[in-house]
Amino acid sequence: MVDDGRIPARCLFTIRRGERIRDNVKGVLVLLSEEVIKIKGCAGGWTCLFYDPATRGCGIYDDRPLECRALNCRDTRRIETVYETTRLTRQDLLSGINGLWELIEDHEQRCSYEGLHARVGEGTREGRLKQEKAILEILRFDAHVRQLAVEKGGIDSRMLDFLFGRPLADTIKMFDIKIHMKSKG
Repeated sequence: MVDDGRIPARCLFTIRRGERIRDNVKGVLVLLSEEVIKIKGCAGGWTCLFYDPATRGCGIYDDRPLECRALNCRDTRRIETVYETTRLTRQDLLSGINGLWELIEDHEQRCSYEGLHARVGEGTREGRLKQEKAILEILRFDAHVRQLAVEKGGIDSRMLDFLFGRPLADTIKMFDIKIHMKSKG
């Protein structure tokens, strides 16, 4: 569906390995062991981008993804089976694009959630300060790669959440870290 354009990649986002998510079937927070590609919500919310309020239905019903076809809120067995299967990854879709795939791999290595986990809450007060600097460097790199991809690479900004996952500045809150931006001036 992505390859043939029925679901444009700009309508997707990636939840990256190591990111904390809510497992709605089990009702608990878990760390993802593998990435998951999902359809974006409308205006930053959770309502599916393809939901048509006029018809109160799915705008891509005939072409909806497997997870959507398997979802039954009253009986989760079928969707649980889908969760246990190997899912489509960014590598499946993008590894043939030279340059872009290498950039994604570099970003994944330098901005991994495993790396952030290792730097959060470690050490003494002095050691913690060194870790905070490392965390800030990871956050800066993530923001910089996104900016360069748009400005120098000509990538549609709506593709960034799919290519690089959600911005770390947004997801860092899973570590109970808040970012305060200083105004320039």
